Amino acid sequence: MTLATEFAETTRRSASNAELRSRVLHLYRKYMRYSKEMSELYELDMPVSNVKTKIRQEFERQRFVNDLSVANVLYMKGQMEFQEIINFWKQQCHVLRYFEDQSNYNVVDKNDFIKGFLRGNNP
Repeated sequence: MTLATEFAETTRRSASNAELRSRVLHLYRKYMRYSKEMSELYELDMPVSNVKTKIRQEFERQRFVNDLSVANVLYMKGQMEFQEIINFWKQQCHVLRYFEDQSNYNVVDKNDFIKGFLRGNNP
């Protein structure tokens, strides 16, 4: 059993890129360390290697952010996300949303009125 405050972290800003890099690597390692537990907790129907690959992709996606203030916010969001996942404050559908194929969002089936309507296309 995990305590709600076990993974809590005081919000603070990193003063340098080197300090932030160290914190981000620590967060990345925490995600990797708990990936098996996340998979079991949310009953994900996929191997743990897929979970780890997705975690890696999410960190790589933000790798080249140069603005320190933006990177600090991204770190804080990542930390909050980790705490929410580990404390089971999310539902399975929220976690599964990370594994959806993002390329499907740009495909519009002209014959499907409902999909087009929900995407904001005018008939």
